[in-house]
Formats: sequence, structure tokens, C-alpha cells
Amino acid sequence: MDWLAQHRAVVDCYKKEVMIESSDTPKVVFVGERQVVPVCVISAMEARQLMLEGCEAYLAHVIDAEKVNPTLEIPVVRDFPEVFPNDLPGLPPHREVDFTIETFPGVAPISIAPYRMAPVELQELKKQIEELLEKGFIRPSTSPWEHQCFCEKKDGSMRLCIDYRQLNRVTVKNKYPLPRIDDLLDQLKGATTFSKIDLRSGYWQLRIAEKDIPKTAFRTRYGHYEFLVMPFGLTNAPAAFMALMNRTFHKYLDQFVIVFIDDILVYSRSMEEHEQHLRIVLQILKEKELYAKLSKCEFWINQVVFLGHVISGDGVMPDPAKVKAIMEWRVPKNATEVRSFLGLAGYYRRFVEGFSIIAGPLTKLLRKGVVFQWTEQCQRSFDELKKRLTSTPILVLPSGSGGYVVYTDASKQGLGCVLMQNGKGKANVVADALSRKSSGTLASLGSHNLTLLLEMRSMNTKLEVDQMTGLLAALQLKPDFVDQIKEAQTRDPFLLRMLERMKQGKKSNFSIRDDGVVVNEKRICVPDVEGLRRGILQEAHNAPYSMHPGTTKMYQNLRPYYWWQTMKKDVAEFVAKCMTCQQVKAEHQAPADRLTKSAHFLPIRLGDSLDKLAELYVSEIVRLHGVPVSIVSDRDPRFTSHFWKSLQKALGTRLHFSTAFHPQTDGQSERTIQTLEDMMRACTMEFKGNWDDHLPLMEFAYNNSFHSSIGMAPYEALYGRRCRSPVCWDIEGLRQVEGPELVQETVEKIK
Repeated sequence: MDWLAQHRAVVDCYKKEVMIESSDTPKVVFVGERQVVPVCVISAMEARQLMLEGCEAYLAHVIDAEKVNPTLEIPVVRDFPEVFPNDLPGLPPHREVDFTIETFPGVAPISIAPYRMAPVELQELKKQIEELLEKGFIRPSTSPWEHQCFCEKKDGSMRLCIDYRQLNRVTVKNKYPLPRIDDLLDQLKGATTFSKIDLRSGYWQLRIAEKDIPKTAFRTRYGHYEFLVMPFGLTNAPAAFMALMNRTFHKYLDQFVIVFIDDILVYSRSMEEHEQHLRIVLQILKEKELYAKLSKCEFWINQVVFLGHVISGDGVMPDPAKVKAIMEWRVPKNATEVRSFLGLAGYYRRFVEGFSIIAGPLTKLLRKGVVFQWTEQCQRSFDELKKRLTSTPILVLPSGSGGYVVYTDASKQGLGCVLMQNGKGKANVVADALSRKSSGTLASLGSHNLTLLLEMRSMNTKLEVDQMTGLLAALQLKPDFVDQIKEAQTRDPFLLRMLERMKQGKKSNFSIRDDGVVVNEKRICVPDVEGLRRGILQEAHNAPYSMHPGTTKMYQNLRPYYWWQTMKKDVAEFVAKCMTCQQVKAEHQAPADRLTKSAHFLPIRLGDSLDKLAELYVSEIVRLHGVPVSIVSDRDPRFTSHFWKSLQKALGTRLHFSTAFHPQTDGQSERTIQTLEDMMRACTMEFKGNWDDHLPLMEFAYNNSFHSSIGMAPYEALYGRRCRSPVCWDIEGLRQVEGPELVQETVEKIK
């Protein structure tokens, strides 16, 4: 060894070479003899004998490192190897409920001759039948039922398929509901860690009831066989398996497990929770002898593809693979292809704002009796849907805390809304584009009704939902309209001058509210920009709760809440130009009303009995206001009848009748009736439909309109406070009057 070191020898054991190289001698290489030792193969008995004699044995596995499944080393999963076998071990056990096939009474067994097959298909058919026989999933049959079988090509491979279409037609359908996809996704709120479990040949893990096994029989060239496990292709198979999974995981559904047929998703808010949840699920699978396919499972991930959606802690978005399929879709050539395209694209309609409106030209092609014609408009719709699906938002999962806001929109083409939480912003969209195409009724709406729908653009509705019941708890109006007024006030020259006077300390009726809105004696100052004034006038005159009031009533209705310099003039001009008012109203003398002037409008038929009239009187008048001291009426036979007089005498009410042919005796009632007739004519012209359907709104409009004789609306005189309506929602309700203060204020106003 010293000599080798002295001469700097290099030993290569693999090549069996020794190289010596020094500064004063040339390089010398010694090469040994190469001996090829052949691999010695011995039998298992010889190997056992050698180990008994003391020889050491080593067992080596040859594996492809690139194909090793990393899930084998995942915590919790490795504790349940029984759940992930390489193949199903055999027939599943009889479960709580086996699969049944209930056919309609009197149905004869179905027998259909087999399809012809190519040699390569026959070879594959024989192979798969042998495998199913070996596993015990099928057995030879003598059943009178015979269904066709064929080998379907998929991804270059073949699989055995049975044509059960004829059997499905005579099968009583199982109505067990499959869960809605959006309902399942809503349960994932707050989840950040996921595990997805895919059962191995899930249908084959459910036995068929013995009496129904013959109905699954299929005929082949190699014999007649029948299934002992639930095969693919039966109409009730999804519902039956869904019922099995729901029974299996019933205790934990929507807590940390959601199930859709044979797909199981375990979700948790933290890694610590997930370990416990995953262990529970795998233990249940082990106990129920349900097996999963390890290669299709994913564990401990923060983003998972489930039911065509990509789910993460950030929210939900479409699966890019499915979107790619939509993008590569060729132009449809018939209605069937259009229906298929809309079916796939419609699966993600919640991600596309205005989906139903965009898809309108395509859906028209699906109508009965419409000739298929691919127009330029259809092409634009087709391309736009593809474009929208490539830029879909991430919809956040509902957090369960905080409020939700619904942003709505409407047009003659359709209706739509967006549900959001924690304020407006793409990152906070919970359910986007809940739209529908307009029906014929919507498209034929008059200008006023359509305006009401279009005004939803400037009106945000806040929904408060009880998390336990899921019911609507409150509906509130978000004051975006006031925000528009406040922004417009900053550009109004007159108001800017008034604000400047205020800053200089000069006396002024103008002031600024806490929310920054400029008011004149507590009335909102409305600038003449962006049609704000006209919008208020339309709402106060044309709306169903207003019913076309006259100039004085309309001005007095608006005066307590809004102010601008030419308000009275603008109201008069607006009413004078209203075509509906010109057609239905006539000039009348101002009546001398008494006390509160409130009225009730109750529809009755000419043939209604006195009993019906008395019942209506008690339920709608006495119930609300008590028994009247006196009643003034005309001389209608029902009011002069013995029954009516006896009823009022028993109640302690005095009856006074107007003079015949002298309506001035009861001028207030006559004037009220005339006003009601005007409102009914205006209502039927403006809103269409039956007049009695609008009668409650007519009563509301009448009692909420200003009456000059009492200087207020009948509602205010009766209840001591103004009635809230969409015209004055920004003011009313901020202050509540109760007790003695209410009585005192009411008396003062009536005076």
C-alpha cells in the first residue's frame, strides 16, 4: 500500500485498472482480466434451503420513481390501506338497502338480439366477461330478459357497456333527489383544506336485490349472463347510489363532508381539523367496506377540482378544462348541437353576467316550430359567451357573517341580479349573474312598468338572511339616490353660492346634514342635473302607490321632503302634460271634508247579501277603528233595510241618510267616490289588468295624499305621523313619536 501511495497509483475497481503516473516516468496502466458472471436463477425451494443454512437474503423492488404516487406517504391515509386496494376484492356485502328494479305492472321480459362486433371488439368482450366472472360480479343466466351489449371506445381503450334503454323505459323512476351543485358549493364557506375521494367502480359496490337480478341479463356470443352488482346505464342507479352515500355519511353531511354520487369531498377550516375529519371519513369507508381508487384521490390540498369547479379558500371558479372544451366548440349546425352547447355553457351561467340575455338568439333556435338558421346575431352570441367564460370572476363562498347585497337590473331583454357580501367588488361576489331572459309579459310592459324595473339600476336592495333558517329576515333600501343628489349638488351653481354664504357666516335657510347633503329647512335640495328632478316627479305621480294625484296634492306630497326653486311650477307643468290625467280627469269644486278624511275602498258585488255586507263592515271598519258614533249614507235599499238598521242600533250607531236626489247632503262621500273613479280610470289605462287588483294601492294613494282642508294627508291626521313611501323614504322613520307626544302632535295638526 505504501508503494502504491508512493507512486500515486489510481485504482478503478469497476474497470479493474491500476494507473501509475509520476513526474519522471511515463504513465503505466495495468488492466486485469474481465470475467462475466451470468445471473444465477434458483427456485423458491433452493432459496429457502440456503436461508435455512444461514445465507443472507435481500429483497429488492424495481420501481419507476417518476410514477410513484406521493399519496402513499400522506398522514392519516397510510393508516387505512384497506380502503385503497388495487382492485375490488369481490362481491360487496349486502347493505341496508340493495338496488331494486321496479317495472310497471304487466310488463313482459325484454329480449333483444346482440349487436355485431368486430374481431378486436369480440376479443375485448371475452376478456372483460372473464374478469367479471372471476370477480363474481356476473354469473351465467337463464333469464328471459336479454339486453344488447357492446364495447365502447374511450381514450383508445374499450369497456363493456350494456344497452338498458328499453328496460329504463318500463322502469318506475326513483325520485330520490340529487343535490344541487350550487347548494353543495355553498357549504364550503370558510374551508381552506380539502381532500377528494373517488370510489373505485362505485356502482359495483352495491348489490342487486335477488328478485331483480334476472332483469339485468345480457346476451353475448359467449353466453348469457346477469349482474349481481349494480351495472352502469340503469336509470335509477345514480339515485340509488346517492341514497346509499347519504345514509353512510348522514351524520357529517354539510359539516365537513359533501357527497355527489361517488365523489366525496372532505373540507376543513384548518390542518388540525382536517386530520380529524379525514380520519372519520376513512374509518366510515373502512367499516362500510367501501373502497376508493388511490390514483384518483387527492389529499391535504388547498385547491381542488370538484364537480367541474375549482375550489379554494379564495372562492369558486370554473374548471379550466371544461372552459377549454367550450372554447373549442365548433359552430353548431342544428338545434341539437345548440342545445348541447347551451347545456355545457349554462352549467357556468352564474359566472357570466347577463347569460340569459346574451344567449337569447341561441335559445330562440330551440323553440318549437322555429326553422334553424344561423344568423350573424347567433354568431355574435356564440362568440360572446365563449369570451365571457374566459374571463369569469372568482365567486367567494358565503362567509355566514356580515350582510349581503343584491344588485339588480332589468330591461326588455331580461332581468338580472348579483348577490354580494361585504360591499361591492369582484372579490366579494357570492352568486353572480342570476339572470333570466324576459318573458313575453315583460317585453310587452308599458312604459311606466318598464321604468319601474329599469329604476332598479339606481336602487340597491340589502338582504338580511337568518343563517339558521335561510329565510329573508329584512329588506332594506340602500340610499344610492341620495348619493347621486349629493354628488350633483357639488356642481350646482346656485347651491355653491348658498354654501359660500354659509361659510361667510351670513344667515341662510340652507344647511348641511351629517351625511353631507345640502338641505333647505331639512328638505333635500335637488339640483337640476342628470334628470333628478324629473325622476322624483315621475315617482310621485306615475307610481302605483301615487295613482296620478292632482297638482296641489302632488306638490304638498313632495314639499316636506324636497326643495328646488321652481318646484311648484314644475309640478303643475308635469301634471298638466300627463296624458293619462287629461283623458280621465274633469274639473271639480273643492269639497268641504271633515276630520281626517281617511277612506277605505272595499269591492263588493251588486248581488252580495246583507250578511256579506255586515261581515265586511265588521272585519274592515269596526276591527280597525271601533264602532262609529254615526254613519251618513245614501238611501240604498241595503242601508235602509230592517237588518242594517237593527245591526247599527245594536252597535249603538246612529244612521243619517242623505236627501233623495241631493248629493250635496253627503258631499264628502260623493267627492271621495269621484276621486276613486278618476283613480280607477287612470289605473286601468296605465297599469292594465283588473281594477280590483289595484284597489289596495288606490286606497294607499288616497290616504297618503295631501288634503288642503286639513293641511296634511289623511294617514298623517289619523295616525299622527307621515306614512313611509318610496318618494320620502330618506326622511321618514328617522324619528319615532310615541305616547302622549303622539296624541299632542296629532291634536295640533288637526287644529
